[in-house]
Amino acid sequence: MKLTDKPAALPSVLTFGEPLVVLVPDAEGQISTTHQLRPYAAGAELNTAVGLARLGINASFACSVGTDPLGQIILHSGRAEGVDMRYVQQDASAPTGMFFKQWSGLQGRTSVYYYRSTSSMAVGGWNPVDVQNELQAGTWSWVHSTGITWMIGADSRQAATELFELCHTLDIPISFDVNVRLKLGNVEQWRECVKQVLPYITWFLLGDEEAQLLFGTDEVIVIEEYIRKHGFAGQGVMLKLGERGAAGSVAGVKTEVPVWPVTRVVDTVGAGDGFNAGWLAGMLRGWSIEESMRLGSLVGAFAVTSMGDYAGYPSWSEVVQELSGRGNVAR
Repeated sequence: MKLTDKPAALPSVLTFGEPLVVLVPDAEGQISTTHQLRPYAAGAELNTAVGLARLGINASFACSVGTDPLGQIILHSGRAEGVDMRYVQQDASAPTGMFFKQWSGLQGRTSVYYYRSTSSMAVGGWNPVDVQNELQAGTWSWVHSTGITWMIGADSRQAATELFELCHTLDIPISFDVNVRLKLGNVEQWRECVKQVLPYITWFLLGDEEAQLLFGTDEVIVIEEYIRKHGFAGQGVMLKLGERGAAGSVAGVKTEVPVWPVTRVVDTVGAGDGFNAGWLAGMLRGWSIEESMRLGSLVGAFAVTSMGDYAGYPSWSEVVQELSGRGNVAR
């Protein structure tokens, strides 16, 4: 692992999927009892793109948004973070998706409420022919997406599958985070989604709760063995274990990293996408699997310290300070 404050030119990554605007209350408790909500750009694939950009990786994001104020929030936020937003289409016939977040109950758990069924991505407003052309031109050396894109609508599923098929044909590595949302489909439908993408993907990413839902186990080697029997011919599996850290399995060889300690957890939403960004950034820098997972764990830890899906993601200079042991030096 080589830490440099000014990294050399690195490969470019494309993420694609449905972006959302999240409205976040200014205090814990039921939304109905709070008085102010702040909008943030969000969505799993946009989160990952922002995390990559903050870590010095060239990241592009592709999707469709409405020609509405929420769509403008998505565009402005991505651009402000250094993400290439040229492949974001604007659709006048459908709105941008959104959701609300609140923290309530005895444990202050995060709850989310989605309003996305009529979004441009969900109703077929996305036609990524420009993305297909750029893939064929060799613009990106890695592609990342999640199962949400397959589950929000039939048209987005077809478009996303065609992109994965093209990447597979062109030998472009694909990382796929299943990102189960049971409000979009039942467990069996999510299993079918996984089976559909397994022949194309290079890396399969998921969380421990998703692993239990889909496979009845969170033992990463067992998961790799299972998916290899069902069409997976890629490199391996990355399993996010929350407070237990993360585990990876490559050809039956297990790698584990501990969770990065955090003094106070504010919001866990976005932590998994942060891990994805950190792990991807490490892989693209040529780091080992373990080093890349450790970086993913660090970005995920940063994520839980702030409200907003990606607000807490670190810059590359912050990563350098933490990994070199200088993160707690006050002056």
